[in-house]
Amino acid sequence: MSRSTRLRYANVLLLFGFFLSFGSMAFGQTVPEAGGAATEANSAEQPAEQPNSLDALLDMADKDVSQLSQVRVAGLTGSPSLDIPVTTVSRQESTVGRSPAAVFVVTNEMIRRSGAKEIPEVLRMVPGLEVAKIDSSTWAVTARGSNGRFANALLVQIDGRTVYTPLFAGVFWDVQDVLLEDVERIEVIRGPGGTLWGANAVNGVINIITKSAKDTQGAYVETGTGTYEQGYASARYGGRAGKDLAYRIYGKWFERDTGYLPDAPVEDAWRQARGGFRMDWDASPDDTITLQGEYYNGYSGDRSVFPIFQGGQIHAVPPYYSFRDGTTYVNGENINMNWKRELGEKSDWTLRTYYDRTSRVWQKYDFSNDCTIFDVDFQHRFPMGTRHAVIWGLGFRNTRDAVATATPAITLNPTERTDKVYSCFLQDEITLSEDLWYLTIGSKLEHNDYTGIELEPSIRLLWTPDNKRSVWGAISRAVRTPSHGETAALDTRPPTPPSPPYIPLPVYPVVYGNPNMQSEELIAYELGYREQTTKRFSWDLTGFINSYERLIGPVLRTPYPVYVANPYVVQPIYLDNVQAGCVYGAELTATWQIRPAWQLRGAYTYLFMDLHTLNNEKADINRQNPNNQLYLQSGWDLGNRWELDLIARYVDHLPSFGVPSYIVGDVRLAWHCREHLEFSVVGRNLLKGPHAEFGDDQNLGTLHTLVEPEVYGQLVWRR
Repeated sequence: MSRSTRLRYANVLLLFGFFLSFGSMAFGQTVPEAGGAATEANSAEQPAEQPNSLDALLDMADKDVSQLSQVRVAGLTGSPSLDIPVTTVSRQESTVGRSPAAVFVVTNEMIRRSGAKEIPEVLRMVPGLEVAKIDSSTWAVTARGSNGRFANALLVQIDGRTVYTPLFAGVFWDVQDVLLEDVERIEVIRGPGGTLWGANAVNGVINIITKSAKDTQGAYVETGTGTYEQGYASARYGGRAGKDLAYRIYGKWFERDTGYLPDAPVEDAWRQARGGFRMDWDASPDDTITLQGEYYNGYSGDRSVFPIFQGGQIHAVPPYYSFRDGTTYVNGENINMNWKRELGEKSDWTLRTYYDRTSRVWQKYDFSNDCTIFDVDFQHRFPMGTRHAVIWGLGFRNTRDAVATATPAITLNPTERTDKVYSCFLQDEITLSEDLWYLTIGSKLEHNDYTGIELEPSIRLLWTPDNKRSVWGAISRAVRTPSHGETAALDTRPPTPPSPPYIPLPVYPVVYGNPNMQSEELIAYELGYREQTTKRFSWDLTGFINSYERLIGPVLRTPYPVYVANPYVVQPIYLDNVQAGCVYGAELTATWQIRPAWQLRGAYTYLFMDLHTLNNEKADINRQNPNNQLYLQSGWDLGNRWELDLIARYVDHLPSFGVPSYIVGDVRLAWHCREHLEFSVVGRNLLKGPHAEFGDDQNLGTLHTLVEPEVYGQLVWRR
């Protein structure tokens, strides 16, 4: 099928979705019953009082999250916005309304109805996040600015396991994958989380929480194919071994197509498979032990621009550099244990430990790295008197990172590094006035092998005048420590060809690491307001000012010529703490339950960056983040077991990369043809042809490709 034909089919699907949506409004369809069944509003057998009224849906807020995850509800969610449970803000069970932080929760139902198949695609709906695709398997994801392939100020966790890579200071999103059906919720904190989570939780924390094995009993199978999702299949089975032990096993596989370039073939298709397990054991009335693990294996292709070397030396004759299509092989495994003991109504302790190994082999670079992490974390919470809720903890992490390279383009010295991090934290939530004013103060003390001791304090104030509103403010300090690559790398970039008469020789930028760098520092000022205005409408607004010091950036030194048979010029670039400045913005989200069967959700993000060098020159990173983003989602239950979801996204231009602003739309049409069977058709990135979302990755030379409209069909069976 040609690319123009794909685009025509995708846009026809979107128009058909709009037609169904407004047609259903006109004919007054009602909410499907649990399990997918629905009745006509004008049926003679329909009673006057609808059993699936909005009040009945909202009463679901009283259920436990694990129960909610097993119930299909009309619309995207029926729970009041302030009562949504969260744990990431305070490392203990709380709610959005009681959280003095900018928190957004993506529920399992929101994931299902988005039609997304990758975690970054799911995160597009979160206000304050910037999510952009570089090529078919490579993403740039961050919160509140400074986006890039390795957005180094965002901490990402999956069930308490940190997936931050110490080599490049960021996240390899292509290997962060879970069975989305088994995700209970994704909690996203915009703003610093260093007081509880430590270094690198600077601009935000993403915590992906999967369901307990108790809540995934029975079988689940999904499979599908499409223009980009060329084929995929997932299966999970959950059962019990006695009344106290629940388990599940799962496996998934996918094969995805390439991106698009109008003037060259692209080889960035990718394939991956993984399998894993989880066990939840009620060892006693007070003890719960969870054990989970997984293994994955696959490969990703990409196209990179690469300087040419001959005999280990720069080959300074035309064409100077080459474009290489290559394959990156990835594999890894992890195992995670969590033990929680209840000590009383408001007291418990938790011990968590995990082992994680990841390996990547960049075939085109003759470069590979292997990273292993062993982590132990203990926390204890208890009340002190009637006004203090105290939580404290200790942590230890051992990280070993090893690199093997046979190319002079990228070298590290040392090639292997082992780092240890010791930490402790203490936080106290003080009730200043019962059900009205709460003050939270705390700090984390952390020792790392790069910069020594770091202190990350915060103070947060929460005002809850009633059960429908909350106002909060916070002042926090967070740090981001240097990485192995930043301190030890030597990276030769593709040259600037000669442009006589001013530049008669090719200029090769060479980036030098710096072992003496300090931590990047953030002082953040935040203010937020959230309100459940009515049972049908809620909204949340956050404003922030981030003041940065000692940001790591490039320093250009005096270039020098190299006189060989084919002379060239070296432009030395040293990394150092040479940038500072402010970033400020606002994040707004709202949910409107228009009818029991129809919900609208929207989010708007404004961001302005004013970072500069020590010479007061504007930093280029200011111009590679969108100033404005808008997200709109409509969830509609059409009746007769049909669901329709429409999404529209606007993203502002990125001047540094020459990426123009764009508007795209997604549509999902699902039919619950049987009690346990669901068929859906999804169109993504519609309304616009192939378009760029980000620029080239300067760190590894990966060239960006264009994102195309896509359509896929999916069949799901639950039992």
